[in-house]
Amino acid sequence: YRRKLGHYLSSHVDDRQLSKEPIANLSIAGDCIMTFKNERVASMDPVRVLLKRCTLQVLTGRARYDYSHGIDNKDLLSDRRVSVTMRESPLTATKRNER
Repeated sequence: YRRKLGHYLSSHVDDRQLSKEPIANLSIAGDCIMTFKNERVASMDPVRVLLKRCTLQVLTGRARYDYSHGIDNKDLLSDRRVSVTMRESPLTATKRNER
């Protein structure tokens, strides 16, 4: 993500059918604030979490399924953010078992 280019991560909940639990995200470069919003209880205040570079974030349970997460452009605290998301796809596991 490049702050000066207007990049951001739209708020979303990762697809349950495409990603099993857990989902891990490694922030390699660039600090940011990720905002979590409870999708089941709209009256709850959003939770803002500082993700520094070299942070490993693991989403499981309620954080994985009940909260959307995203990064506004203004919350990119460095000009450039690089991260790697790791997940297991049930589709991949099915194909592996068919061999």
